Amino acid sequence: MEVAKKEVEDLLKCEITDSQFEEALEYAKRKQKYIYEKDHRTVVMQHWYLVKLTEEYVISLTFSHFTMDLCSMLKDMEKEHSVKDQSTPSSTHIVAY
Repeated sequence: MEVAKKEVEDLLKCEITDSQFEEALEYAKRKQKYIYEKDHRTVVMQHWYLVKLTEEYVISLTFSHFTMDLCSMLKDMEKEHSVKDQSTPSSTHIVAY
């Protein structure tokens, strides 16, 4: 039985894009196979386990994208601040009274 996108969305309690689902499912299948090869526990090959692995990777992907967007926004803010600093005349001359 193949994992349905709806199963993962139900666990996440939100909708996800088709591309998020497909990427997460492919990763989850590879991880499931890897875990099984290491441990040979039959529970690893059960359907619900693959659904949980897929959910886990969607969360990881979302967090990664959020973090990258945040870093990009911060970098843009730093660039903007740097440009403003260069255009503002400043004097380093200290006058004693």
